[in-house]
Amino acid sequence: MSAEIILAYTVIFLFFCLEFFLHYKFINTIKPNLKEQQRAYILSIKSSLSMFLIGLYLTSNFNKTEFFDNLETKGGMNFGKIIVLYFTAYLVMDMYIGHKDYRKFMNNLSGYFHHIIYSIINILSLYIGIYPIYFLHMLSELPTFIMGIGRFDSKFRNDNLFGITFFLTRIVYHIILTWVFRENSLLFYLSLAALGLHIYWFSGWVKKYSGLFTKTD
Repeated sequence: MSAEIILAYTVIFLFFCLEFFLHYKFINTIKPNLKEQQRAYILSIKSSLSMFLIGLYLTSNFNKTEFFDNLETKGGMNFGKIIVLYFTAYLVMDMYIGHKDYRKFMNNLSGYFHHIIYSIINILSLYIGIYPIYFLHMLSELPTFIMGIGRFDSKFRNDNLFGITFFLTRIVYHIILTWVFRENSLLFYLSLAALGLHIYWFSGWVKKYSGLFTKTD
């Protein structure tokens, strides 16, 4: 990887970090009395919605042959790599801002642990060229968005909708992708590991909301 490409990566990444920071400050400026839980989901809502919409567009034109051909493209700069940088910027800024403004919401499996692991995976995906995996997995950000807006504003909370979309995107859809990725051992095992984590999270939701179609407050 050339020095010019590394510099371009760095500049784009820093721009996204600044953009997330300014977005967070802007929301807190127009809504100065937000509770800690609400602040904790400002960046998550922005990131998950952006990733889902981009993923929806990319998967609508999915071609399996082209996808695996792209796995061999490690040099240069393209849209897919920029998306990975965008996601990484979210993870980094959520940890940075969260450490100061909503620390207790980062001290769980979906906080620092999740963000650090995925930041490492993101960097590796750029280095070894497996970044196209994000093109398909972006659809799994839908339940994250639904949970985020529900935690930010209780009027939009719908635990049933969150559970259903989580099951469809992060369990069923993920199993399908795992089968597709069986041709690439690295992607296959990464996908299996992520699937195990999703099943663990979903089992917690099932225990908490076992009355799936009951009305929640």
